[in-house]
Amino acid sequence: MNYVVLEGISLYLVLIMIVLILAISIGCVICVILSDKRGFVLENLLIKERKKVCVLVKENFVLKLKCGEFEIDEE
Repeated sequence: MNYVVLEGISLYLVLIMIVLILAISIGCVICVILSDKRGFVLENLLIKERKKVCVLVKENFVLKLKCGEFEIDEE
């Protein structure tokens, strides 16, 4: 084979590898963006649930005080 043909084939192989690497990296960036978005949504849901739990704990404390079930252990 001619050296020019071999250089042309190797050039095309290198270009194909570069395009594949770019496609894979773009796919990885898209996956990271989607997972980060999902994590942000789940974090907001967790914050809302924590607020609900705090309210319920306060209401439970008030009910225990009203019913006389609240005990203070002094040791």
